[in-house]
Amino acid sequence: MFQTISWVSLSLVLVVVLLHWLVSPLRLPKREAAGQFCWGCIGEADSSLGKLNRLACVVALGSLAVLFVTGFGGRLLLGEAIHGYTQMVHVCLAPVFVISSGVVLVGWGHRCRLNGDDRQDLADLLRLRGANPADLGWKLTFWLAMFLVVPVSLSMVLCMFPIFGTHGQESLLALHQYTALALVLVVLIHMHLLLRRCCK
Repeated sequence: MFQTISWVSLSLVLVVVLLHWLVSPLRLPKREAAGQFCWGCIGEADSSLGKLNRLACVVALGSLAVLFVTGFGGRLLLGEAIHGYTQMVHVCLAPVFVISSGVVLVGWGHRCRLNGDDRQDLADLLRLRGANPADLGWKLTFWLAMFLVVPVSLSMVLCMFPIFGTHGQESLLALHQYTALALVLVVLIHMHLLLRRCCK
């Protein structure tokens, strides 16, 4: 069941992102300015804090990609649970992801705060009043991703202690899998919205 849900949800998000780029293409910056332009979306290029923030983003995204491959690769392709060296890499890299996510939260938190206009757009969106969620989406997906890091990591930490019985550990494993899937989907959407915002 989890394998099917994973394939369907990942495919759906990737198709929607691709269709969005095809229906509403953006002009990308020139090649010589592209790197500097995209990094400018993440933080100030000259400040030490901006460099730390960019490094934390790269480490968080890279470790999430490896965690996704190690955690989902065997399940999606072979229908097997994680084991062996793959599990060792997964477990060793998880703290790196959690720590870098914390740095990203501190570095990006102020930029992604919801101001008065954002709250009004969110209220209009919830009331189906035709608000434009373009600027709101990347902030909401950021906070949702940061929120999902907590159950993803906490569910596995709790599994390491003999507090819960067999059924409890199975429930924690299921919680870990589904929240990890949700985290990957939200990060994909966030990166898509952030890239479109940078290219405007």
